[in-house]
Amino acid sequence: MKAIVIRKHGGPGVLSYEDVPDPIPEKNHVLIKVNYCAVNHLDIWVRNGIVGKTVTFPHILGCDICGTLMEGFGKFKKGDKIVVYPAFESNVPRVSFGIIGGFGKYQGGYAEIIQVPKRNIIKKPAELSDKEAAAINISYLTAWNMLEKSRCKKGDIILIWGANSGVGSAAILLAKAKGLKVITIASDSDKVKFAKKLGADFVINRNTSDVTSEVLRITDNNGVDAVIDHVGAKTWPTSLEVLKVRGNMIACGTTTGSDATVNIRSFYSKEAQIIGGYLGTRAQLVSLHKFMKQKKIRPVIDSTYDLKDAKKAHQRMEDSSQTGKILLQVSS
Repeated sequence: MKAIVIRKHGGPGVLSYEDVPDPIPEKNHVLIKVNYCAVNHLDIWVRNGIVGKTVTFPHILGCDICGTLMEGFGKFKKGDKIVVYPAFESNVPRVSFGIIGGFGKYQGGYAEIIQVPKRNIIKKPAELSDKEAAAINISYLTAWNMLEKSRCKKGDIILIWGANSGVGSAAILLAKAKGLKVITIASDSDKVKFAKKLGADFVINRNTSDVTSEVLRITDNNGVDAVIDHVGAKTWPTSLEVLKVRGNMIACGTTTGSDATVNIRSFYSKEAQIIGGYLGTRAQLVSLHKFMKQKKIRPVIDSTYDLKDAKKAHQRMEDSSQTGKILLQVSS
């Protein structure tokens, strides 16, 4: 089969399009013909390497998968369109779970065929195209989990970083559908327009305005009920500063670094909470599918690349050029 393989850590240049052996399914596993696989920041982190995290080479990236079952089992039939719940039980101490195609034992979806545990199979929602279904399992599930952890109720105000990203755009759509008032951050005029189109109530251009001052102005100096921060070290100080008393900051990403400096006095004096959000459960993915169907939400697709052009897809994400999800078409 054809696959994108990495044999060492590095930039997009380490992504190699080549022939590799088809996987042989283990007990309680199943083979899937991959139709689409979305690109996520996890792919870039694994490709670049993270201190303290190991991956066995050669490795195939990709955790956001929609495909076709190559054999039936239980209630599923051969040829069924499915999505893959991307998490599996972690064998790493103090880590909730591993992710397929990430730092762990499972090869990912940048390949024509993938092997996954049978328990990770979920029927593809009929109302979604294969492209759309592949865009949900990571970014939208993560955003859904973070919104649930925020404990925000209808009418509350939430700040969402990175309006153009997969998690950011997903969080805006889902938050608005839940009845929240959304403040979001963008980096140029085109991304400001994109965020407004998604339904954000207020959009701050971080390159022309001070985020803290603008958020406090918008909220009459009260701050926001919650912040979704998937950016990391550079945004944490602001995220904590703009929280209202007993506000919640939910964090899930480290795109700008994993070691943040925070104002401890500001944190405890407002009795704030910092809550980690790491993907979500299988049950949450099922409930997310139902919510999106009920609210008629369709995931935002930025662009689609052929599998062999994975380098271009990675470069687009690293340049932060996207508005929505970037997909790889693996097979038709």
